[in-house]
Amino acid sequence: MKIKLVTFAPHPNFGTCLQSYALNYILNKMGHDVEFIYNRQENKPLSFKSNVKKLIKFFLPKNLVFRLKKRYIKSQSNQYTTNSAPYIIKLPNHFILKLFSKLPCYRFFAKKWYYDNIQKRKVYKFTFLDGNFKMKRLFVKSDYNSVVEDADLFITGSDQIWNPYCGGYNPMMFLEFAKGAKRVAYSSSISQPTIPIEVKDRMKKALSKFIHIAVREQKSVELLNQLLDRTDVKLVVDPTYLLSADEWEKFGNRAVIEFPLPEKYIFCYFVGDKRKDVYEEMVQQVKLYTGINKVITLECYNRKYAYGNGRLYKDAGPYEWVYLLQHASYICMDSFHATVFALKFQKEFVHAMKNEENEIGSQNTRMHDILNRYNIAYKNYNNATDTKWQQIIDYKKVNPIINAEIEDSMKFLKYEIENN
Repeated sequence: MKIKLVTFAPHPNFGTCLQSYALNYILNKMGHDVEFIYNRQENKPLSFKSNVKKLIKFFLPKNLVFRLKKRYIKSQSNQYTTNSAPYIIKLPNHFILKLFSKLPCYRFFAKKWYYDNIQKRKVYKFTFLDGNFKMKRLFVKSDYNSVVEDADLFITGSDQIWNPYCGGYNPMMFLEFAKGAKRVAYSSSISQPTIPIEVKDRMKKALSKFIHIAVREQKSVELLNQLLDRTDVKLVVDPTYLLSADEWEKFGNRAVIEFPLPEKYIFCYFVGDKRKDVYEEMVQQVKLYTGINKVITLECYNRKYAYGNGRLYKDAGPYEWVYLLQHASYICMDSFHATVFALKFQKEFVHAMKNEENEIGSQNTRMHDILNRYNIAYKNYNNATDTKWQQIIDYKKVNPIINAEIEDSMKFLKYEIENN
């Protein structure tokens, strides 16, 4: 079957990279012809001023740019709007860029424009050179029409593609372009306690066209059953669960790490930075508790902070992320996918919420969901006086729950593909 997969395209949020890889991998393993379609419009477009700054960086030597002005850090897809109304993204129609993409020099300039450091170039290699994906970028309206004609089925994949505060309400992720094509969702996420009124009707219209809908959090099940007047929205696991620990170990063994690893180290991966004081306190508490002084923090979204007075590793790619997490002695994170992989490799960890509970656009519902599902809510860090997180995870109790969820989710994925 020809399947067009739609989710966030791989980029240096490693959870995003790996959930994309996992669903694509599983669908190929099932014997389907999978094409990953994307349009590079996953958040609010850069302003004119921001594009000018990026052009300056693109054409001028780095040392000159540094002397003229400090490096500009653009808004990333995982940052949020500051008011209550989510941004509405438009499907791009880049006619000139489409023409440029046909030139022999396009890939060179695109790589330099989008992948301007070692970490991003590793993501580029992972995405375009290593045979992990069959990628197709959609530039203009005719591209959307052509994939609709070519598809037997569209699948919206995992991650927060339906969270209107994660970059914005994105019509691509709701398949608004897909006309009468067959469509299903696997492990898509809203990751919000409510659906904003500004997008509720549009979301209802788009999702009403889906034959089957499977989501990643129980709260998303409840919201969509109510929104769509359905009772069949299904709870499934994130695609990263669907690969075995051995398959992820083989994946991680492709890592190229540029420095010798200590025998024991604390691995840190923080997607957010609004609560970095809490993160630092947590890491210091873990150092005291474990007696481990070596800390390795993976850079994400141009974060510059090395937690626990440790090493900031700015050049990691997806393979390095998996390898370092698997071999860590303890893990500190605010990340959903770091939590999934810690569970997959049966590691000890502590998690801090990325957002305040009452914050607009807070993603905390997904973390409360995963920790409560496995009865490990004690692994959420609150403050220095609360030591519940030190409780050891009983994987003899957790693993049967996870394994049953994986089995059920695989069955449903096959069902929604075969019954559409």
